[in-house]
Amino acid sequence: MACLRKISQYCAVLYLSAIFLSTASQAQGTLASNRDLMRRIAQGVADVIQKNFYDPSLKGVDLQTLLNQTKAKIDACNKVTEMNAAIYFMVRKMDDSHTNYMPPSLTLVPRFGFRAKPYGETTRIYEVKQHSPAAQAGLVPGDTILGIDGVVADRKNYFPTQVFYRMIEPAGVMILDLQRDGKHQRVTLQADVHIRAAVEWIYDFSKAFDWIRETETSVSEDPFEYGTTDGIGYVKIREFSSDADLGKFGYFEGAEKVLWKVKGSRALIVDLRGNPGGSVKVLERFAGYFDRDETEIAAMVGRDKTQKLISRPRQPSFSGIPISVLVDSESASASEVLARHLQRTGRAIVIGDKTAGEVAAARAFERNVGIDPAVFYGVQTTVARLVFPDGKDLEKVGVTPDTMCIPTAADLAAKKDPCRALAVATLKAKLEKATAGSN
Repeated sequence: MACLRKISQYCAVLYLSAIFLSTASQAQGTLASNRDLMRRIAQGVADVIQKNFYDPSLKGVDLQTLLNQTKAKIDACNKVTEMNAAIYFMVRKMDDSHTNYMPPSLTLVPRFGFRAKPYGETTRIYEVKQHSPAAQAGLVPGDTILGIDGVVADRKNYFPTQVFYRMIEPAGVMILDLQRDGKHQRVTLQADVHIRAAVEWIYDFSKAFDWIRETETSVSEDPFEYGTTDGIGYVKIREFSSDADLGKFGYFEGAEKVLWKVKGSRALIVDLRGNPGGSVKVLERFAGYFDRDETEIAAMVGRDKTQKLISRPRQPSFSGIPISVLVDSESASASEVLARHLQRTGRAIVIGDKTAGEVAAARAFERNVGIDPAVFYGVQTTVARLVFPDGKDLEKVGVTPDTMCIPTAADLAAKKDPCRALAVATLKAKLEKATAGSN
């Protein structure tokens, strides 16, 4: 089963041991046994990539040399977290958005109480939770994050840095370099540490992104929003859930129902901001509500075969009305594919920020080493690249909106949404023009 999901998100159902790897490996015994355990995990990760990556040549990467170097680093490490980081950086050398190492899930999860993301090339805080370490330190929406523990917090580095410090080597302290009203300041945040159960059921590996956003799970929030004002419908789709969850959580049915809620709208806004992607099947089905005829969305080009993604018309149809699609830096994978498909076919005007540029079809593999206790880990790897009918793909490119819209620090501080307002104004202008032309 393949999926289109943002970096560090899995598309398979996994059981992961929810304990610090150091705890599990220490139960195995000595430092030598810890090193042996991590060497075996490194080998397992490399084997999965070697056998399943869509390009047999691994894009020219010498994985065997990387593996040997990683094992040497593990032998030189005295802490399991450092060994774990060595494996993480081995996989990062693949420079592929959907090829990721996922260590055993954690019991102790650090939370700092803020949410941030890139706006253009600048990373800004857009939410601060009450009574959190961030709130106590005086952080406010609109603050610009210049760096995290000395690492520049730009569009390229922000999410990988958060993944590393929250999942690979969890940090109890985070040092932020901030800018507010042109003034620089350094803030030290002491995390609230939350304790999870000993074993967790992980579906779709959505928790990877949730940890960064500091939410319990993606389903803790309503996955859909909808409404209609002045004849203009609005739907927000937070993710295209994986096939495994269609029946369990009703996302598949819910995506259809939310469109029925705005049936009859004269125009429609499809909000894909913050949508990390998800299921190929859900993407195909959702696109069908906007296409008048059967249409090729893209082709998944794999190691052994090529599979076309096809949009087939569905009801209620929105193929005959003006559409605006909202995207941002967190719009990734399947949401990027949908946005580009509607843009390329002339079905919609795309408004917002440039998307993540993380587009590929991936599979996840569960692996484990050791016994009593066994240590479970996961590997996700790209099994196909996505190519549009014009021969282009979006990996490391992203979708460039027809109309750029990036909220300012003042907008975030005032909790304004100028991009949604712009989408409304754009659609109103189209409706007025159509009305005038019919008179």
